[in-house]
Amino acid sequence: MSTVTVTDRSALAAALRDLKLSGMLDTLDARLAQAHAGELGHLDFPQILCQDEISRRQSMSLARRIRRARFETEATLEGFDFAASPKLPAAQIRDLAALRWLAGGESVILYGPVGVGKSHIAQAPAHLAIRAGADAGSSRPPGRSPAWPAAERPDLGQAPRRVHPPRRPRPR
Repeated sequence: MSTVTVTDRSALAAALRDLKLSGMLDTLDARLAQAHAGELGHLDFPQILCQDEISRRQSMSLARRIRRARFETEATLEGFDFAASPKLPAAQIRDLAALRWLAGGESVILYGPVGVGKSHIAQAPAHLAIRAGADAGSSRPPGRSPAWPAAERPDLGQAPRRVHPPRRPRPR
């Protein structure tokens, strides 16, 4: 069995950089060590390197879509305490998590009194949609500022939140 020289590794690293395959480059040393130890076969080595690159790209794409959504906080339904707000329709909110509205290209509008969790509930399905590969986000209606309590703006006591439909589903 031949050994990989520093020159060969450097040339490979340079080629991976030129091809913008940084996911492969990040795991190259670990994968070379596995191959050298006999843990990876000839086909396993490039296949695992490709999987490393795919994983990195998916992770970066998810992070980019979450940043573009400009969430106030990263809210998920998994972290929502339905017991804290027993008046909320938990079954309907969980139904939003099924993302049927996303497949139909529909919007979701949430409304209710101040402080019941509309912002969290609006952002959570949008976050799920992003994890499913769509572009999504949530927004406040015009004229609504989080710095203005409803007591100062009685006309906004029932301020809605809107979850935008995807711009275009991303092909997989």
